[in-house]
Amino acid sequence: MTIKQKQLNLKHLGYYKGNIDGIWGNGSKEATKKFQKAYGLVVDGIFGANTEVKSIQVWKDIQNKLNKHGFRLSVDGLVGTNTINAIKDFQLKNDLSIDYIVGPKTTAKLNAEPLSWNDIKYFKKSEFTCKCGCGSNNISLELVKIADEVRKHFGKPMTITSGTRCSKHNKNVGGVSTSRHLSGKACDFYISGVSQNQILDLTNKLVSQGKLRYTYGIANSSAVHMDIL
Repeated sequence: MTIKQKQLNLKHLGYYKGNIDGIWGNGSKEATKKFQKAYGLVVDGIFGANTEVKSIQVWKDIQNKLNKHGFRLSVDGLVGTNTINAIKDFQLKNDLSIDYIVGPKTTAKLNAEPLSWNDIKYFKKSEFTCKCGCGSNNISLELVKIADEVRKHFGKPMTITSGTRCSKHNKNVGGVSTSRHLSGKACDFYISGVSQNQILDLTNKLVSQGKLRYTYGIANSSAVHMDIL
């Protein structure tokens, strides 16, 4: 492994702060010590065989987890352009700070098993398709999983009045330009036989638990809006 590669592997774990210059200076040594301490290695600042093997193992694990989330990386344990871009895209998709570093928050998201429609009990994807008939549907499975939770709580059918919206439909229904319906992270719904206030009692609890970003009752209806980050 070249010095530049060692620096790259350390940098994108958040240990190395300097330039990728191929010069093994104090910054590289200190970063190596932090990495060694974090992974239970001898802390000597020398990026020797044991440290290199551990670095490759760590990055192979990260690359495998990125691939589980839809990326197609070569699992070689070496940080390169494709891995860096995958980290950026993963952070963007998950509303994380885009710093290209696999830190605690990014690691937590990577460790979460990706959802599939097989994990959804009560809903079909078509229920969240844009209501204008354009076919747009980028609904977040994280949101649908929460809708499943709400549906299960009340034990009654839940009608989705608005899921994904295309920009034209969003404008036509008076949605704001930053509506989370556009990114598939919001839905509006009602439950027959359940009042708006009863639903809000639950969705506000989900906000306080950090599962939802925001919720409110839609005026002149029994429907409720909920969205996620």
